[in-house]
Amino acid sequence: MRRLWVLFVLALLLPQAGATSFHVPEKSVIYQVMVDRFYDGNTSNNGPFYDPDHSNYRMYWGGDLEGLIEKLDYIKSLGITEVWVSPINDNINTLAYGSAPYHGYWPRDFKRIEEHFGTWETFRKLVEEAEKRGMCIIVDYVPNHSNPASAGEFGKLYDNGTLITDYLHDAEKAVINPYTGSREYIYHHNGGISEWFGFQLKYANLYDLADFNQHNPFVDSYLKEGAELFVKAGACGFRIDAVKHMDLGWLETFYLDLYSHSSVPLFIYGEYYNRDPSRTDDLYFFYQYSNVTSLLSIPIRDEIANTFAYGGSFESLARDLEEYYSTFVYPNKAVNFLDSHDLVRFLNMNSNKNRFHMALALTMTLPGIPVIYYGDESYLVSKDGKGDPYNRPMMVFNNTTEAARIIRTLAELRKQNDALAYGDFKTVHAEYSLWVFRRDFGNHSIIVVVNKGDDKNLSLSLDWEDGTYTDVINGINMTVKDGNAIFYAPKDSVLVFHREGVQKKPLIGSITPYSAQPGNLVALAGVSFGKTGKVIVGGKEAQVVNWSDDLVIFRVPEVETSSPWIDVYIKSNYGESNHVKLRHYRKDVIPVLVAIKGDNLQGYLWIRGNTPELAEPRPLIKSSTGYYFTVVPLPKGVPFEVEILDGLPWERLTSTGKVYHGVANWTAVLEPGPLPRPTTTTTSATTAPDTTSSSSSPSSSSGSSTTTTGQKGGICGPSSVLLIALLPLLKRRG
Repeated sequence: MRRLWVLFVLALLLPQAGATSFHVPEKSVIYQVMVDRFYDGNTSNNGPFYDPDHSNYRMYWGGDLEGLIEKLDYIKSLGITEVWVSPINDNINTLAYGSAPYHGYWPRDFKRIEEHFGTWETFRKLVEEAEKRGMCIIVDYVPNHSNPASAGEFGKLYDNGTLITDYLHDAEKAVINPYTGSREYIYHHNGGISEWFGFQLKYANLYDLADFNQHNPFVDSYLKEGAELFVKAGACGFRIDAVKHMDLGWLETFYLDLYSHSSVPLFIYGEYYNRDPSRTDDLYFFYQYSNVTSLLSIPIRDEIANTFAYGGSFESLARDLEEYYSTFVYPNKAVNFLDSHDLVRFLNMNSNKNRFHMALALTMTLPGIPVIYYGDESYLVSKDGKGDPYNRPMMVFNNTTEAARIIRTLAELRKQNDALAYGDFKTVHAEYSLWVFRRDFGNHSIIVVVNKGDDKNLSLSLDWEDGTYTDVINGINMTVKDGNAIFYAPKDSVLVFHREGVQKKPLIGSITPYSAQPGNLVALAGVSFGKTGKVIVGGKEAQVVNWSDDLVIFRVPEVETSSPWIDVYIKSNYGESNHVKLRHYRKDVIPVLVAIKGDNLQGYLWIRGNTPELAEPRPLIKSSTGYYFTVVPLPKGVPFEVEILDGLPWERLTSTGKVYHGVANWTAVLEPGPLPRPTTTTTSATTAPDTTSSSSSPSSSSGSSTTTTGQKGGICGPSSVLLIALLPLLKRRG
């Protein structure tokens, strides 16, 4: 009730934005903006820590939300439909490590907007003005951490202006979790990450940033409430920072919570930082996270950039990209980019603009949703350095360049040609300096030719209708006759040929989001849906909220299944569509800490269970206290059982023959053996006894736990000192 009351009061205090329309992600091009470095629309909010000369890259330079509003027409001129803004939550009010938090990644209050950037009212105006121009706003959100633990404000955290804790005082209340071995309260207190795998990856501080204990009930609610405010203000999606360093099980509940609070289907993508596409454990988990929501295509960016900036074979690149995309459930939901705030800009790697144009065009024609980093269209670079923070110079506005024309042209083609948005991916020909690939969706097709070698006259087999097709970038013609295509490919060029035929049968190309629970809104995009029809989800008819020939929005029904993926398809007067997959969760899931005593267990272990949420294997972490554990999303109070599997991520997992059971509560310590089978009467799942603690942080380090509930009824375990300190806040929340 406190949580609902807080959101109700904040909703009354904050002006409401108009309804945001849905933008099909695959049809979109995203423009990434670092707010402080874009445009100064309000000079009164520049200080403190402001550098008017724009020479100190670690100070504020004046960009704000009002400036972004002023430049929305400029962004629209590039064919952009979604604008990704850097984090705008309130950040620390001091320097840390000699730097101001101009970038937004050192938050202190997840309920307020950073004063250097604007207010909630300014953000709502940004949403409304973007919507008027056919665009929407994606918010960068930072739920992994707050701000530096040993500098600046030392991890101070506020809840809409009320001080909650700081890292030092939080450490005084922290205790050892008997199941994970983590020392924790609101934050984790396990030092910094030195081993980039397992326990430390998720329970230690990333670069000295105060690491949230998301399994603390207060933190869980607080982070969800903060993101919900952006949903209520009209954001159409989120980029989630540092997902690699958070439990997937908690993230799943986080995403589902946001979907449940939105009046339109949300598009969410995460940053899982892995720069290597090789088949490693890390890449396996990258793909595992992608089965829940989209991810930035970080593993392939360096290979693409290096191939054009320095050298490399298109044969190798084509092979690696085909393997990369083949592993995704939805490769067209990958979020591709050439430049970003984390990596050296391409033109700082190689100043050859022709090579930059080629790499840019490739990024925009591969499977996935392209991101344009601010200033790519104006050849923005830094002369002071290459990487962070020098990849974040002040914006230079120029939408008349060749790069801007390429972006605009391919953005418009993406709206016109469904193969560019929804198509498959197949190499037609590859050699060291020449690559031809095609993408097809129904009766729409594109051919992309990339040539970084000498001028070439080419001939290839092509099953298009006889005729002449014109490349959209250079205006070069391709003649097709009797299944043979002839054309000319200049040096250092990308050619994009396209054809659009008539599609008579319904064909789904996109599902957004592709993980959901009953009641969530989901969008299907494609072609030839007709004027009306039915949506079938897991064998049940869904409630249709909106229907048009190329877009259907429906509400997910309750489906009885033990499968993690269920079929979704359309029936209309044009026929039955292809079937697509929806990752299915039951209603009202909570992040359940599952712990299994490690006696007689060893190896690289996983669990697989008898619920849709556990039907796909999940890796376990071994704690210093002798338990194996993970966090999973399950409906509270539901009994479940799991089997233990063994094996490395890229290998075939084998059953150990061991089975455990328990009841889903905030913490669930499993018992050996299968679930007890009822003999006479069946205990209701909703009244199953809760014998575990209400918190991931017990009140003492002895391992004792309360038996009250698994509800999120307090900040952690019993603590009279904390309750006294937070009494005004609790009174305010009701």
